[in-house]
Amino acid sequence: MLFATTSQADRAVRLQVCLETLGVEEETLEGVPAHLRLPVAVTRYWLRRASPEPTLLKALLMVMVQGELMRQNGKAGGQQYTKHSEQLPDGVVAHSFNQWQACLKDASQLNLLLCKPLPEPLFAWLYQGRLVHRRQKQLQEREPEEILHDPRFRRLYRRLLEAVNQSDPGAKRRAGGPEAQLGARMEHLHLNTQDEEEEEEELGGAAGLHQGSDGPWVKVKRRRRKQ
Repeated sequence: MLFATTSQADRAVRLQVCLETLGVEEETLEGVPAHLRLPVAVTRYWLRRASPEPTLLKALLMVMVQGELMRQNGKAGGQQYTKHSEQLPDGVVAHSFNQWQACLKDASQLNLLLCKPLPEPLFAWLYQGRLVHRRQKQLQEREPEEILHDPRFRRLYRRLLEAVNQSDPGAKRRAGGPEAQLGARMEHLHLNTQDEEEEEEELGGAAGLHQGSDGPWVKVKRRRRKQ
C-alpha cells in the first residue's frame, strides 16, 4: 500500500522529500549530471556531519569524475584500477570512506522507496575503495587539475566541488522557520543526554548495495543511558 501511494505521488514531490531529507536544495545541484546528483547530495550531507572532519573529499570527487569518463567511453566498471595496490589502507581514510558509504546506502534506499526521483548512479565506481585510497595518496602531492588532463573533466570536477561546498540557498529563508525550531529542540535534547555512556560495536561498511565495499570494518559508537 505504501509503495502504491508513493509511486502515485508527483515526481516533484518525491524529489523534494528526498532532497529535504539530505538537506539539499534542488538549485544547488544545477549543472551536475543527473546520475551524479544523488552521490553529490550524499556527499554534502556527509561532509557536514562526519566526525572526524573528512579529508578525502577531493579523492571522492575524483573517483566520480573518473567514473563519468568511463561511462562516456562505454565502460561500466573500474576493475582495472583496483588490482594493483598492495599498500595497507590508511585507517582515517577508511573510516571516512565507510561513513560516506553508509550515507550513500541509506540515501539510495530512500531514493528507491520514493520510486527513484533521482537517477541511480554507477555504484560500481562509487564503491572503489582502493581507488579512493590511491587518489588520496596522489592528492598529497598534486592538485586534481594536474591529474585531470581533459578540460571537460576539470570543469566537471570544479562543478561537483562547487555543489558540495556552496552554502545552502534556502538557509536564510528557513532561519526562523520550523526546521530551525526543530534544530534547537534537538540541540536541547543532546545537551540533556550527556550522562549517557558509550559502547563500541563493530559494523561493516555499506555492504549489500550492488557492489560490495572493499574497505575494512570500522567501529561505531552506540549510546546507552546510565542506570
